[in-house]
Amino acid sequence: MRNLKRSLSLAGLFLCLKGSVLCQPLQNFDARKTVQQLTNQKYHGRGYVRNGCNRAGNYLQKSFKKIGIASIAGAYKQPFLVDVNTFPNACAIRYGENQLTPGKDFIVHPKSGGMRDATLTLKWLSASEVLSYARNTRVDQLPLEAIAFKTSEVKDKDSLKRILRKLEQIAREVQPVMEFTSEKLTWSVADTCFDFPYLQIKIDPTMELGKTVSINLANQMLSNYEVNNIVGVIPSLEKSEKYLAITAHYDHLGGMGKNTYFPGANDNASGVAMLLSLGAYFHKYPLKNHNVLLIAFAGEEAGLLGSQFFTNHPRVPLASLSFLLNVDIMGSGEEGITVVNGAVHKDAFERLTHLNDSLGMLPQIKVRGKAANSDHYPFSEKGVPAFFFYTMGPNKHYHDIDDTYEALSFAAFDNLQLLIQGFFKQF
Repeated sequence: MRNLKRSLSLAGLFLCLKGSVLCQPLQNFDARKTVQQLTNQKYHGRGYVRNGCNRAGNYLQKSFKKIGIASIAGAYKQPFLVDVNTFPNACAIRYGENQLTPGKDFIVHPKSGGMRDATLTLKWLSASEVLSYARNTRVDQLPLEAIAFKTSEVKDKDSLKRILRKLEQIAREVQPVMEFTSEKLTWSVADTCFDFPYLQIKIDPTMELGKTVSINLANQMLSNYEVNNIVGVIPSLEKSEKYLAITAHYDHLGGMGKNTYFPGANDNASGVAMLLSLGAYFHKYPLKNHNVLLIAFAGEEAGLLGSQFFTNHPRVPLASLSFLLNVDIMGSGEEGITVVNGAVHKDAFERLTHLNDSLGMLPQIKVRGKAANSDHYPFSEKGVPAFFFYTMGPNKHYHDIDDTYEALSFAAFDNLQLLIQGFFKQF
């Protein structure tokens, strides 16, 4: 009987939501324009080169104000410090006679050190030779030489991980490393740097092995670099101490050299656009008993630093958060969404899937367990109930130069916003 009453109650809610204007996304908020803006070259990948992350943060602060999202204690910005290795200037690599393009033909290991105007002789090693490699004298005291290794030689993933860890150790302490791969080039961010360069160069596995690499690479290690979470709130209709939170990270990887940057359209300009679009909706149609907390995090790509800082220095008591929804990778959705923590918070996941079944918004909602893969995680670890949504579809561009606005379909964006709006109204 209890389940029957609950089902009837949910069914009534679904019918109400389906026919209500309150379920409609705002037509005067252009989420796609937000993605175009944040992927513009002037933000240089929203990283730490050319102050891209802070420029994006300033844009978001203005967006919060324009929408009508209120600040907390008179401030939108929550500053914190990061250490990050960057590559703002020289980034020229020649393999044999071929000049390589950053992001397309090679990437710099995020922890790579620099080396100026040097031609390195390649010392090709097998997998076993890499693992047993030992050198007591640093290469800067010897003729210029780089360790070279082709990853296609190793098929076992665990074995390859051991080899790559050894190559990192070599670049950290001994000499340059050139890793040759036929796989997709996927970049990231690091908070430390090696003493020597480490490059990942994309090659055809059938290509004849080269003899030299010419390198002109400058890295810049930034210490105590200030970035900001952008935090705002939409008050409930009736005075309440309870909050529902919507979060998304706005930082990305930045740039590699003067001309190459990583746009980060799907990851995560699309999530920021969803956050702002939901903010515009809930500003127009506030919830009755819950304030809506909106947080755009910096430092996610550097290790969830912004969300970790917020949970250690919360702008509102964490115990007042009834639920948190983190949105990341919102630009596709042809195959539905995945819900991280769906297997943890089973009742909330059931309500979500029942709502989707009634409204017919998404083709699939896939459940996933606990994962430390985005900004929901520090909140979950502090006891805050949280979901992390990401869309699924044919677009596989991730942490590469092809994650552009033009590559996004926004196939499920509007329907997913409707679903989130309905989900929040259940609290």
